[in-house]
Amino acid sequence: MAKTIHIVRSVFSLCRAKEGNVLRANRLFVCVYCVCTSVAFGQELSAYLNHDRVKMGEAVVLKLVVKLPENSDISIEPYEKEFPALRKKEDSRVSENRIVLEIESAFKDTIKRSGNKITWIGSYSLVAWDTGKIVIPPQKVIINDSTFLFNETAFTVISETIGVQDELFDIEEGFATVPDELTWLQWLKTYWYITAGGIVLITASVWWYIKRKNKQPVKMETVMSLKDRTLFAINVLDKQKLWQEGKLKQHYSEMSHIMRSYLSGRYGLNLLERTTFETKALLLQTGLPADTVETFMTILRQADMVKFANSTTDELNILKISMLAKQIVAETSPLEIESEERRS
Repeated sequence: MAKTIHIVRSVFSLCRAKEGNVLRANRLFVCVYCVCTSVAFGQELSAYLNHDRVKMGEAVVLKLVVKLPENSDISIEPYEKEFPALRKKEDSRVSENRIVLEIESAFKDTIKRSGNKITWIGSYSLVAWDTGKIVIPPQKVIINDSTFLFNETAFTVISETIGVQDELFDIEEGFATVPDELTWLQWLKTYWYITAGGIVLITASVWWYIKRKNKQPVKMETVMSLKDRTLFAINVLDKQKLWQEGKLKQHYSEMSHIMRSYLSGRYGLNLLERTTFETKALLLQTGLPADTVETFMTILRQADMVKFANSTTDELNILKISMLAKQIVAETSPLEIESEERRS
């Protein structure tokens, strides 16, 4: 450490002898001292500007960065309204004179952590209203009860100003006025053509859909009468020829079911769960001719013989029973009942 201070003093003496300027020598001494102390104590301090040349009235950002071990204490007394600086005109031999910079926004600082290191960042947004070279002197910061100085920074301010013809206008004139959000009524008045186009498009779409739907052909669905449904079921059953597969009982069971369903629907009865005797009595009560009832009884007796007595019969007798069933349907169906059609 003593060797470092000796080097700093030697540099300081050399600067005074060579330049004859105490202020420059003091500044150089401070900078070298800050660098040496930063290295000695493991701190890394740096100050920099985002621009080195700006127009008068244009903001420049000063960044103060400190890198140090975690759990270190750091504090700074920020300026609030005015920031002290030094100015030197480019065409003047006068060394420097003190000025103040306008603080455009309040001082901000943040801390970032990476491993066992932390980085503290402080920033000023400054505005200069004087031309020439602006020098920002070293800023003080306290780290763990020790005072350190940042390096000196500088930037140049040229005479061009915000506004027209180098006149200095109010800051508000440099920004466009943000319009208020439009209400739905104002939006309709402003963009009426969009609304009108949308209405025309919707109307045309509805008209086209209705016209296209009306052109579609009407589907006709044929509704079979009770008579036709019954005859169709008998024909399907005959074509299956279940007796050839050894399913004679199933054939007569389905034939009995078809005829009971037909007569139940024709006369408003429930014959599916009735015995043969009960079925005959109910049919006679409807006024059905006795010979027609007797024909139906023949079908039921044949079905009962096959189902309960394991009786067998030939194909000719089976087809005869089917003819009798069709005869009953034809005799009992009203002449006025025909196939009806309806629109789907």
